[in-house]
Order: sequence, then structure tokens, then C-alpha cells
Amino acid sequence: PRVKRIIAFIEQLTVPSGKGAGTPVKLRRFERQFIQGIYGPVDQVGQRTIRRAILSMGRKNGKSFLTASLALVHLVGPESIPNGEIYSAANDRDQAALIFKYAVQMVRADPELAALIKIIDSTKTMVFLGNGSFYRAVSAEAGTKFGYNPTVVIYDELAQSKTRALFDALDTSMGAREEPLLIIISTQSNDPQHTLSVLIDDALTGQDPTTVCHLYEVPEEVDDVFDPKVWKLANPALGDFRSLDELKAYAKKAMRLPSFEASFRNLYLNQRVNFISPFIPRAEW
Repeated sequence: PRVKRIIAFIEQLTVPSGKGAGTPVKLRRFERQFIQGIYGPVDQVGQRTIRRAILSMGRKNGKSFLTASLALVHLVGPESIPNGEIYSAANDRDQAALIFKYAVQMVRADPELAALIKIIDSTKTMVFLGNGSFYRAVSAEAGTKFGYNPTVVIYDELAQSKTRALFDALDTSMGAREEPLLIIISTQSNDPQHTLSVLIDDALTGQDPTTVCHLYEVPEEVDDVFDPKVWKLANPALGDFRSLDELKAYAKKAMRLPSFEASFRNLYLNQRVNFISPFIPRAEW
């Protein structure tokens, strides 16, 4: 029932731009599975057992839009609680503000929501006037985050983080909440010792029942990464709202110009390769 309420709320929101603009949101199967993975497992008293969720896939598959919807679920939807604090964070303020931008667009597209939520653009903040909860996009100055008491944190593109100071500040600030939730959305890092890589590897072992990870990638052992048949492994929205033509165009450029191959593998196929091009391209090596 909890999952159904969340999906029902999101599908009453309006797509603000792009494909389907002006129509109700229609969640895809992989998006429903992610929501189920987070909110489905509960303990004996009905509390959510998942405390950390990771969604990793290629670019332009709607990660930011989905998590913006979940921010509204916790701000004013079925998961809202009195005086809740929801934050979206990233390595710079502009990146963190992307999720906020989508949330603002959905609120302003719905007169009912617009009447309930005060939007303060100058501080990237939304306030639900009904119960004192707020959602804010925050910058990466980690020292200023130790006074926060978040119910939900959405960390966008953790793979691009050079240090783990911001992550640690937010991750350790949730201990006073009854059902805290940290959501990480990102393409993979090329560094196996990066915070994101460590979190993904640990989650995939299944040893931590409080963490769920949905990883979409093209395995590195695939012989031909330029075969369109394998691209959907890292791009579940491919051919739907994720443009196949754009991906084909970048793949052709990567085939023609080997210096683009690494970024194609990392950003589009979600492989753990450095997007800085090596002296000798992988295919030639």
C-alpha cells in the first residue's frame, strides 16, 4: 500500500517539459522497481527498512526527474512528516539545483500544489506551509552541513566528487530521524576506491539489508560496445524518452575519434572507465 500511494501521487504530477510535456507523469517499469526497492521492505511495525538507495545508469535516463518527484513525495506527498527536511546535494550548486528545477516546474504546473508550497528561488528552497517541511538545494561547502537534521538527502552525481567531506557530513547527520533516507543517483566512477564504487560494490553483495542498489551498466567484457543491442543495459529509457538518435550520434563520433571512446563508455554505457582519454584507445590496445 505504501508503494501504491507513492506511485499514485507521482502519476498525478505533470510532466513540465520535454517528451509528454503537459500530460500526467507515467512511471516506467524501471522507475517503479526503484520505488518498490526503497519503500517496499518494511519491518514488523511497518517502518521502512531501507536507509540508502543507489540508482546508477547512463546519462539522460530521467534520474534527476525521478528523484525530484520523490522530493515532492516527502515534502507534500504521502511520505511528508511535520518539519521534515529534504535536501538535494551535489559537487556544485548548479548541479544540485537541477533536481530543484524539475521539482519547481512540477509544482508550478499544478495549481493545487502551487497553492500549498512557497517557492523561494533565491535560496533554492521550497516550503510546505501545511506542516513546516522544506526542500532545499545545497552547495558543496561541507562545513556548513553539520547542523542539518535531514529526513531525506538526494546526492546527485557522487562519482564526480573529489572528496567525501560533503557526503560524510550529510550521511552522518540523519541519526535523529526515525526513517532517514539517502538517495544517490550517479553514473559510475572509474576509481574502484571512490566512495560511490565502494558503496555500489558493498550493496551488490546483499549483506546490508538497509541498502538497495539498482545498477544499469554495459559489462566491460562485452566485445562490441558500439553494438546498439547492448546499450539498453545501461539505458533503460532508451527508445522511450531517452533519445536513441543522440546516443547513436555520440557512438559514431567515438568510433571516428578514439579520444571520445572513454567518455562514451563512462557517461553513456556506465562503465568504470576514466572519461579522460588514454594515449592508446582501449579498442586499439
